[in-house]
This record gives sequence, structure tokens and C-alpha cells, in this order.
Amino acid sequence: MKRSILFSVLVTLGCLLPPMLVFAIDQEAENLYNRHCAACHGIKGDGEGSAAYLLSPKPRNFTLGVYKFRSTPTGEPPTDQDLLRTLKQGIPGTPMPAWDRLPERDLVAIVEYLKSFSDIFEDEESMEPPILINAPPPLTVESVKAGHQVYQELECFKCHGPGGKGDGPTAPSLKDDEDRPIRPYDFTRGPSLMKGGASAQAIYRTFMTGLDGTPMPSFIDDLEEEQRWQLVHYIQSLSSTRQAQALPKGTPTLHAIKVSTDPSLDLSDPIWTKAPVAMVPLRPLWARNNWVDSIKVQIVVGPKTAAFRFEWPDVRKDEETIRPQDFRDAVAIQYVPDAVSADYVGIPFIGMGDKENAVTIWHWKADWEADVTGGFGDVVRKYGKVMDQMVVDLTNEKEYLSGRGADNPLSIHKRKSSVEVLKAKGFGTLTSLPPTAQTVKGRGVWRNGVWTVVMHQVLDSAVGPPLRKGQSLPFAVAAWDGTAGDRNGQKSVSQWMELVIE
Repeated sequence: MKRSILFSVLVTLGCLLPPMLVFAIDQEAENLYNRHCAACHGIKGDGEGSAAYLLSPKPRNFTLGVYKFRSTPTGEPPTDQDLLRTLKQGIPGTPMPAWDRLPERDLVAIVEYLKSFSDIFEDEESMEPPILINAPPPLTVESVKAGHQVYQELECFKCHGPGGKGDGPTAPSLKDDEDRPIRPYDFTRGPSLMKGGASAQAIYRTFMTGLDGTPMPSFIDDLEEEQRWQLVHYIQSLSSTRQAQALPKGTPTLHAIKVSTDPSLDLSDPIWTKAPVAMVPLRPLWARNNWVDSIKVQIVVGPKTAAFRFEWPDVRKDEETIRPQDFRDAVAIQYVPDAVSADYVGIPFIGMGDKENAVTIWHWKADWEADVTGGFGDVVRKYGKVMDQMVVDLTNEKEYLSGRGADNPLSIHKRKSSVEVLKAKGFGTLTSLPPTAQTVKGRGVWRNGVWTVVMHQVLDSAVGPPLRKGQSLPFAVAAWDGTAGDRNGQKSVSQWMELVIE
């Protein structure tokens, strides 16, 4: 197995670089991999990173040399361009983020580093060339109907279901080549969540190459050219039935504006009409049928205070955590006060930071919102006099209500905000800051299937980010859907973004 990427980097870059510069590229690729990839894929590239147990689907094991997303025939290694495409675009609907903010030079070096984990790339000269994909013919009603017939003849419904919802009769029993459960794609979720890409050519490529390591075969020997495009058109018709508007592509930059008036906690404050809107794509860390796939973010900075506004669709309001089977809705931000957002070598791993770099987290919780605004009384009445008596009995339990039990829904007498401020320096280190540092205020309202939440903070406080004009810092967002059973590490998250104060 090869471990040095010295010459392959030279060839890929297409130029002769001084030896010290080549070494720097090699070392930087390793540093980037170890900081941002190893937690999932493992230092050895075996898919056994420290965060792997939290993720579904599981991270790719690079040592096996088996890749789903390729332009090459089944059983062949992917091309460098295939690997670059996956790095840039990420894999929607999975924990794999897009690394589109990294320079091309860094991505090329990382590709070579990934290839060093497997000997499948040893003899690249003998690799089969990519499958030729022509321009697609026009999509018509007739081609969609013919594609539905192809779908039936190939028995795609056995996995993907008669309506393409991923609910076919064999779906519950499907497993990958490592004997792990795997879910067939629900085409009706919309084109933006197709893992291999949503363009007609990308769908065609998936049908012709198959997804190695999964039950999804190649149909290159089963279909004529016209039938291939008919099947593509039928899949596109299923994918357009649910989403009229595609989800945001790539990693956005968040632009906060300076305003002359301090923002308030009022969700309808006119100041929000002035703030730029960023649609932030999210990805679930644990695969399921429904998750928060995007969130609307706005940020304003006044003379003395700053506010962050979030808006996302949620079919049900989850604000009760009385029973073990109850889960709450929530949203959180994470930032690195002392890091530079463009320095991906210096930014810590997005999963709670690392030993060298702490992250700060503001966590708004729907059940805390209900406590602060009085909604908990409805819960007490709902569960009757027994629960009411429990609240009375606990009133005098100073230790219980001192803050150490602050996450218990009954500890309402000491709660002053729906936002909790925390710090972390890696997995297992998440710590709530002391009461004196719990200075972030929150306000959230669920109306007509949409959550709107504002977090409000005094500038230059001990827990506030450095929001000065011209400042730039790494920033990320996470959301929890109680209906989907989200809690702790089961959530939807963004990639590190750049927050710029204009």
C-alpha cells in the first residue's frame, strides 16, 4: 500500500514544484485530513474515527478501495475528478459535508492523500475510462411515461417503492457490503438531496455505474440509450413533486450588518427587514426519512447588542420532555472566538472542537422556551394533579433547582432564559457555563408549521463572539426535530461557515 504522495501530487498539479513546497503540500493535506476527516474516517482511513459511532451511514473505509460515486464502470476505482466532486459537493442527506471553501490546490492534495490508503490506485494507467455521457434529450410527457415502464421492468419498485418513496418490500432488509443496513433513496424528497447529484447527467451516471458496496447495481448492460434517458426523466418527475424550490447549494457566507439601533427579542422587529438572508443547508448526522434540511439565518449588530434570527419548517411543535419518549425542538450556534474562518488547518473539528481549540455554543430549547414563557403550566394541567404536586414538592429542593438540574423540565423556578451557553473542547467535554455567564436571551415561536427563534446578546460580554466591523470568524448551526427523535448527537448540522461583519 502506498503511503507517499510526493510524485502523485506533482503529476496532478501538472507542474514541477520546489521540494520544500511539495513537502508543505503533503504535510498540509495530512494536517487537514487529521483535523477534519480523521474523526469520522479514522487516522488510518479505515472508517473507525472517534465520531463514527454517532453517524449513519457510516464513514467510508478508504482502505477497502470501494467507492459509490464514480464515473467509471462497476468495480473500477474512481477518477481524481470523481473524488474532487465528492469533496466539493459533499453527500446530501448524510454526515459528509461539502468542502467547497477549500482552495483547489488543497483539495487536489487531499485526494492524493485519500488514495494512499488503498492499493486500488496503484496501477492507474490500466484503469477503465469514465463512462461516456451524452447531452440529455428533452424531457417530455411521453418520455416520463416510457421511463415509468422501464422502472417497472427493472423492478426498481422492489427497493425504491412503487411511488419512489424508498419503501419497497425489500427496503427493510437491504444491507451494504459490510453487512450494515442501508436505505434506498426516497426520490420524492426532492432533487437537491440526491447523493450522487441531481442533474440529468448525474442520475444517468448513477444508473450506469451503480453504487459499489451497495445493492444498487449498474444497468449499463440492461438498457438501450433511449431507455436510460427515459428512466432518468421518470426519476426527475418523482423528484420534482415535493420540492418546488431547490435547497441551497454549497457553503454560504453569513453577512451580519451593523445597524444604528439595538435589536430586540421581538421576532417581528422591523430591523429584520434590513438584514441579509442566508439559506444554510443542513445534513443529518443520523439518516432518517425526515430532518431539518435547511435553515434561514439573519444577523444584526447594534451599538450595544447583537441578535441572531433563525427560521425553519417543522411540522409539529415539540416542547415537552416530561416522558422518556418525548423529544424537543431546538436550534444552536457554534463559533470559535479566536480562529480565522479561512484557515481550515487552524479551525477545529466541527464536532465540539478539540483539545487545542474550544468552541462556544448557544443552545435554544423549545421546552425551556415553554418554561420561561409560561407554557409549562399547560403541561402541568395536561398531566394532572400528580405532576402539579411534584412541582410544589420540588420548590424547596435547593440543590435540584440550583442549576445542576437545569435541563430538567421541572426546574422552572430558576430559569431565566430559553438559551443555554456551553463550551466544549472535543467529544465528552460539553460543559454548561456558570450562571454568571448565562447572559444570552432567547425567544421562539412556532406558528403554521414554522419555528422562528431570536437569540440576543450584549456585545463584549464574556460569552459573546467578537462582532466587530470587518471581523470574520468560523460559525456553524445545528437544529433538532423532536418529532424525528432528535437529541444530543442526533441532529442536523451545517458545515463551518464564514461570518462576516459588514
